[in-house]
Parts: sequence; C-alpha cells; structure tokens
Amino acid sequence: MDGYLKNIVERLAVPGLRNASGSRWVETMETIQQMIQSTGFDPEIQEWTGEDGMVYRNFIVRIAGARSENIILGAHYDTFEETPGADDNASAIAVLLGFLNDHKGEEFPYNLEVIFYACEEPPFFGTNGMGSFVHAASCDPEKIRFMVCLEMVGYFSDREGSQDFPLGFLRWVYGNTGDFLMGVGNWKSMHRAGPLLQALQAHRPKFYRKFWIPFAFSGMDWSDHRSYWSRGIPAIMITDTAMFRNANYHGADDTAASLNYGHMANLTADLKTALLGLK
Repeated sequence: MDGYLKNIVERLAVPGLRNASGSRWVETMETIQQMIQSTGFDPEIQEWTGEDGMVYRNFIVRIAGARSENIILGAHYDTFEETPGADDNASAIAVLLGFLNDHKGEEFPYNLEVIFYACEEPPFFGTNGMGSFVHAASCDPEKIRFMVCLEMVGYFSDREGSQDFPLGFLRWVYGNTGDFLMGVGNWKSMHRAGPLLQALQAHRPKFYRKFWIPFAFSGMDWSDHRSYWSRGIPAIMITDTAMFRNANYHGADDTAASLNYGHMANLTADLKTALLGLK
C-alpha cells in the first residue's frame, strides 16, 4: 500500500496542477475521475458553475451498506494557489483512493459515500462555493450518520518540539512530538462519530488522539467538516494538524518527498477496519 499511496501523491503534487482558479483545472478534474475509475468505481458527478463561469465537480462513490443511514468519508482535492500540495491534500486523496482500491466487496454496517471535493482552498473557503458546502446543502441531514473529513494526513515527525497547538496547554495533554493523527469534533458529533475514533484508538493507541471542542475556534473548523456542522450534521476531522506541525503548509516545499507513506497506509487500513466494526 505504501508504494500505491506514494505514486498517487507524486502524480498529484505538481505545482499549479490542482489550483481551482488555475489554467489546468479541467485537467485536474479529469485526473481525479480517472484515478477513481482505476479503483473499479464509476463516481457520481455533482457539478456546478461558479460566479467566474468555471465548472467544478465533486466526485461521489456510493457503497451500499446494511443500514439506510450514510457515513460520509471525504477530502478536498484542490490546492492553495500554485503550491504542490502533497500533504495538503494529496495525502488524503491518496488514502481515499487506497481505501477504494482495497475494497473487496465487504458489507459495511452503514452506507458509505466516499467524496472527493473541489474548492476547499481560498478564495472558496468559508463560502457557499466550497465543494463540501454544495454537497452538504444537497443532503437530508436525517439520513447522515456522520461525516469524516480527512485533512492533511501525511506529515509526521519524531523530533521533540515538532508539534504545536492552537491552545498552549494542549501540549501538556498531547505532548510536543508530531507523530500522531488527531481526530477533532464538536460536542454534537461525539455520540455518533465518537465510536469511530474509539475504534481507531483501540487498534493503534499511540497513533490516534481525539479532541472534542464545545465550539469552533482557531483552526478547528478549517476544513470541509465545517460545511456539515453548519447543517447540523455530526462531523469530525482527522488530521496531522496542518500548520501546527508542518512548516511546509501552503508552501513550495509541501512535496511528495516530505510524507510518511507507512503511516498513511496504516490510516487507510485502520479506517476500513474501524468502519466495518461499527455497531
């Protein structure tokens, strides 16, 4: 799996390729669709036209489960301006593709929607032009069990002092070494999404941490899960904590060579195990 994930990131982490306001955007969407199809799934396309006249597309893979409620597993595929965006967010796209590629027909307890979102980065962030906002607005909240957002899941460090936090006291809780993934959710999401994080922690206790917040603050809602929170849908983000660890964030050095593909492979496998085991 390590080599598969690395190959995906190397193909996607090309400066300028995935800028949703750039000249190669149509190529980007075609590439993402082809990558999904290579896993054996033909995605549903959710398409809209922006104020600039550009066409944007979310790609949705539906996997039928035993229950009628849906769990959404999603990540954005665009980048900040012309940056290569290996960690942000080719890492998460690679994990989604690895998850689909490893699907062998198992029946999950709930229906799954695996979604590749356009338009998370500025100038779309925080507007109704976000791909996740478009999708969330089309959902019936009563049919969604919870949403899982993968946001930058590939950068790790064993160096002491490599991990920072939006609130200083958190380093006393979680330590100051960036060798873990953090699950972040609001209190409303705890009941439904909490069992997934608990399952991940049970499988790999030192690798997964969780942080439940009473309200959104200082980066805790800086990704696609915010679109579902705004609709009252339980949602969590799984992240390597982005700028609080990765100095390459939104920069030219966010390249494929900086990522840890073994840890990404663990996440890919662990998500499948945890989702299959939900009650």
